[in-house]
Amino acid sequence: MALHLLLVLSSYMFLTQVVEGNLDDFDCVDIYKQPAFQHPLLKHHKIQFATVETVLDGSIYRGAQANISLHSLNLQENQYSKSQIWLENGPRNELNSIQVGWAVHPRLYGDTRTRFTMYWTADGYKNSGCYNIQCPGFVIVTQIPWIGKAFSRTSIYGSNESVSFTPQVFQDGISGNWGLKILNEVIGYWPKELFTHLNKGASLIRFGGNTFMSPDGISPPMGNGYFPVIDFQKSSYFLHVKVKNSNYQLVDIEDGKTRRYSDSYQCYRLTYWGYFKSNGVSFSFGGPGGDCGT
Repeated sequence: MALHLLLVLSSYMFLTQVVEGNLDDFDCVDIYKQPAFQHPLLKHHKIQFATVETVLDGSIYRGAQANISLHSLNLQENQYSKSQIWLENGPRNELNSIQVGWAVHPRLYGDTRTRFTMYWTADGYKNSGCYNIQCPGFVIVTQIPWIGKAFSRTSIYGSNESVSFTPQVFQDGISGNWGLKILNEVIGYWPKELFTHLNKGASLIRFGGNTFMSPDGISPPMGNGYFPVIDFQKSSYFLHVKVKNSNYQLVDIEDGKTRRYSDSYQCYRLTYWGYFKSNGVSFSFGGPGGDCGT
């Protein structure tokens, strides 16, 4: 698997335009401890990293937000490819993590559609947490079926339209719960009682992509499946990358407080664009995957 970065363009879509489903159908880090890695075929699986994340300098964050481009990908059953935001705190074996974005995940969903996906853990992926609402924890407060649902539209390479969505995860300043907002609607929240470290805020925010290679050593495509270029119509992206600071203010992420990392240049790449008035802080990322030599 590989953690790799994504940046998004500003093509806002309403929930009913982007997500399919009816109203009553709902469905760093020691990544090796995720439940997926307990499968015997994945015992010797390798992870690669390519991310944009905040540096661990003692800063505390109360949320994160970005416009994330949506793409369709073809994957094998034992692979997945994600574009998401991570909010984390705590040592490796006690890691608290909330992850929100989109995924193509055949083993989880039984298909290769691009779906809204979230994950959480409170103990470094050992016993607590799950995808979506497969276990108790996340409290739904909307009638719109976002969780696990397929996006009805995705970006088409080289076309004039980029399709994106804008998730925000935020800690409520009064209750301490972690809320999830899509556009301007609160979808639900993770109660603070689920966590031991995130209830004090997040010490690390990460934006990017996460891919899981099949047992034959072939890594799946990431982002839109192409290496990033300056043309957003031909790249996967994150736009308007923001964090909520310790004062609960939503601000652009600062260049001096970020770290960019990639360790599989032949398969995935990341181009950080910095701040421009039209796109805020943005980056492009992605790649075709393949035999990445890891």
